[in-house]
Amino acid sequence: MNNQKPTLQGRLIQHYRIESLLGEGGMGTVYQATDTLLQRLVAVKMLHPHLVSQTSFMERFRNEALILARLNHPNIAVVYNFLQDNADYFMAMEYVEGDSLEALIRKAGALSPAIAAEVVRQGLEGMAHAHRKGILHRDIKPANLMLTPEGTIKLMDFGIARVSGEQRLTQANRLVGTLEYMAPELIEGQEPSPASDLYAMGVLLYELLSGKLPFASRTDYELMQAIVREKPIPLRKLDGQIPKELEAVVQKVLDKNPAKRFADAKAFQKALQPFYASAPVLDPAHIMPPLPVTDVVDMQPNRKLAGAKKSESHFSGRFLVQHTPDWFRTNWEFLLAGTLTLVAVLFLGMLLLDRNPLPNPTTKIGGGKKPSVQIKPVVSSVTSPTLVYADSRENRVTVPEPTPDPVENKPKTSLPKKPGAIKPKTVPPKSVEETPVTPPKAEPVAPTTTEPMPEPVKRPVTRKSVAIRRLPVKLALSNDLSSSRAQEGETVRFRVIDAVVSEGEVVILAGATAFGEVTRIRQAGNDLFRKKDLLEFRIYAVEATNGQRLALRSATISEEVKGKPVVFPAGQTFEVRTGDTVLTF
Repeated sequence: MNNQKPTLQGRLIQHYRIESLLGEGGMGTVYQATDTLLQRLVAVKMLHPHLVSQTSFMERFRNEALILARLNHPNIAVVYNFLQDNADYFMAMEYVEGDSLEALIRKAGALSPAIAAEVVRQGLEGMAHAHRKGILHRDIKPANLMLTPEGTIKLMDFGIARVSGEQRLTQANRLVGTLEYMAPELIEGQEPSPASDLYAMGVLLYELLSGKLPFASRTDYELMQAIVREKPIPLRKLDGQIPKELEAVVQKVLDKNPAKRFADAKAFQKALQPFYASAPVLDPAHIMPPLPVTDVVDMQPNRKLAGAKKSESHFSGRFLVQHTPDWFRTNWEFLLAGTLTLVAVLFLGMLLLDRNPLPNPTTKIGGGKKPSVQIKPVVSSVTSPTLVYADSRENRVTVPEPTPDPVENKPKTSLPKKPGAIKPKTVPPKSVEETPVTPPKAEPVAPTTTEPMPEPVKRPVTRKSVAIRRLPVKLALSNDLSSSRAQEGETVRFRVIDAVVSEGEVVILAGATAFGEVTRIRQAGNDLFRKKDLLEFRIYAVEATNGQRLALRSATISEEVKGKPVVFPAGQTFEVRTGDTVLTF
């Protein structure tokens, strides 16, 4: 089979040209191809040639195409065509660009509660659509959900999906799926149900929040026993930052009894609303945790160490162990610069101390024969620091002079202030008038020791919190919304008309985006007793100034029209109100 892979590149299967290999699974191989008619990229899945002769695998492959053909939702990868070329069978599907959640967890570890809730919310959107069509996925796991660069979650791989009520394609009492994400009732041999899909989505949420699976063991037998009998480790024991309410949601969906879980995907989604309402638009570049960055402005290594400790509660240990050494490799320049700066400051301080030595009692004044013993009582009796500084200035001026002169007599006049110091021979009265001149000359030298001090002092910017209490928000519909084209679960976008202000701060900008979803569509042609078309949607969140999503108070809008589809035109205005919360800038 490996010898056939190179020959497929460039092969034309009807109007699909094979470009490159994307991946390989147990049933088939997936290639990137080009639709030569529509000039777009597609994914072409080929059933392994050695499985074509096995009826069960052939039926399962065809079943996947038939199931995907029933589904049409933004959070599900759709199928375009089912093809046969000679003895090979192919399926042309939507090409989904991006990474799987499995790769995301492996690189980023645990995600924040808001982002994890938003990821699961979108996955539940696709799941709810499939359940409404009577389709069970049966293999929900991180590898089967993709995150696109636009921030959309795509539900993939319906290879073992099953339509409720139809004949099973696998043997009775045989486990089908991925064991780590399998519900306890499936291990016990019960029939799959929407509740078992919800359980798998709960395991996924647990893994997104903690970076770990709720159950793990060395053997499949031990793992099955743990899933059936044991309780998972509470999330808050793994990460105390996870809200208690979110932990309770996970515990409910992972209940051993299917009847005690959420009634359906919409109920699970509603329980997550307080958490995903504040989530920003999913951006793979921002979800990935950045490597530690040195603060160039403050140059404070202690702040970086504190930041590293803080990240320990949000990301798995393996991530920290993997990237902590990189911090030293990428930021050694800043450490070196900080060390050199410290050495330079110490060196300048030593120079300044060396330039201003303390008075030496053995220093000779002028050319006198006796040592200047009179300096001692001056230092001890005079309380003003400027007089002591003048003494040091005196020694510095008189040392280079070989003989006494008028300059020498200047400092000597400070000595006659003591009664015992009037006896020396040279005490001219003129020097008394010049004594005030010496302190000002020394003043410019003193401040040099204090100039470098204020430079490294940087204060962090204080954050401000603003209370938001049921503020009115005026919205305009961004695009036309029609009951003939819309689908239940479809996201609806609105534009904020006027800026919203609270406590003098703008909390919602004009032009910001608000979000809603279509909750119900009823068409008269599909119901014998219905005379009118119905379209219902709700608006649940708006984007705040700081990028977070603010939850809106429940606002459901519905309209019925007889004889034609219900249409909400683009630009139609609505007024909703925010909930009660606190926004931090």
